[in-house]
Amino acid sequence: MIKFFRKIREKMLAENKFTRYLIYAIGEIVLVVIGILIALNINNWNEATKSRSKELKYLRNLEAELVNDSVNLERTWFRNRTRKIESLELAKEYILGDFIPVDTLGFINEVGFGGVNSRASFEGSSRTYQEMISTGNLSLILDDSIRTHIVDYYNNKDFIRNYSENIRSDYATYFNSLKAYNPQFPEMVYEREIPRILEGIKSDEFHGLINQELTYAYSIERTLNRNKKNANMLHLEIAQFLKNQ
Repeated sequence: MIKFFRKIREKMLAENKFTRYLIYAIGEIVLVVIGILIALNINNWNEATKSRSKELKYLRNLEAELVNDSVNLERTWFRNRTRKIESLELAKEYILGDFIPVDTLGFINEVGFGGVNSRASFEGSSRTYQEMISTGNLSLILDDSIRTHIVDYYNNKDFIRNYSENIRSDYATYFNSLKAYNPQFPEMVYEREIPRILEGIKSDEFHGLINQELTYAYSIERTLNRNKKNANMLHLEIAQFLKNQ
């Protein structure tokens, strides 16, 4: 094609048709520019399509992770929260002399339940968000509202991790020093250790740990409820956005 155009130019110059040659040359330049613009537009369209595909993939992954976060939070903290507090209050009543256990083994295991989720992780998965941050692809989320809520949600998850680490007590650690925990037989108690276990529960140190664990339970509850609400709102927002695509 280039050789063909070159022959035309050479013929015009040979015939001394300069004006026609100039018009032709300008036309040729215009065609080249148009070709370049078309190629750029095609390339931009391809890039936009790829970016759009990545955006939707990220949002779908985030949606799935939000569901998993909520389910795990329900299975761990919210399912056990009431019994945990009741167990801690029961242990306190025993220390203060307001409760005498009839079922000693059952009482010891119930006190141990006060340490459930004491060391649990509540921030869930941040894999998709971390990938977007590390690759600079957060900007692919074009909806300003969704992007802002995503950042706020994961910042709050970081806050939950730091906050819980700062207010947790050593309740579970202390109780495990009194009664060894066997996952295969979680309620097993060595009979000869019962007097020592009850004595350890009665101690001033354990009384302090009960109060610390209660403070943790009440404080983290507000934070996790806020996280639960934010996760639900963000999930609904993303789901509605994906539905409209």
